Amino acid sequence: MRLLLPSLLLSILLASCTSQAPKAPQTTTATTEQSTTAAPVIVFRKTPCFGTCPHYEASIYADGRVAYEGFKYAPVEGKRELKMPISTINSILAEAKAVGFAGLPDTYSAGVSDLPSTVLTLRPATGPAKTVTVEGNAPVELQNLLQHVQKQVEESLGASADR
Repeated sequence: MRLLLPSLLLSILLASCTSQAPKAPQTTTATTEQSTTAAPVIVFRKTPCFGTCPHYEASIYADGRVAYEGFKYAPVEGKRELKMPISTINSILAEAKAVGFAGLPDTYSAGVSDLPSTVLTLRPATGPAKTVTVEGNAPVELQNLLQHVQKQVEESLGASADR
C-alpha cells in the first residue's frame, strides 16, 4: 500500500502537468495566425517581358511587414520578409490619394504585347481594393507614384532602384 500511494500521486501530478502545458502555445499560435492573415494594404508587382525586365512582387502590410518574392531579373531573387517604416507606407498612401488613385482607369496600355507591366493594388481601410495596371501612356503623377513605390521596395531590400 505504501508504494501504491506515491505512485498514484506521481501519476496524478504528471497527468495534470501534461494536460495544462499545451494551453499557452495554442493561445500564442492563434494570435500569431490572426496578425499574419490581415490583407496587405499595398501590393506592387513588376511583370516579366521578352527581355530582361525585372519580375517581382511585394505585399506591404500596415504594420510595416513586406512579403517580397523576386523572380527572374529582379533586384533580389527569392522570397524575403522585409520591414518598411510605417511612415513610408503612409506617405505612399497619401501620394496615391493626392493622385486620385481610386478614380483612375484600371489599365494604361501601350498596345504592345511584350512590354512589362507595373501593377499597383491599394486596399484602403474602408471601401474596395483598387488595382491599376500600367504598360505605358500613364499620367506623370501615376508614373511618379509607381517609381516612388518601386524605390521604397528596393530600398527595403537593400538594392539599388537604378537596376
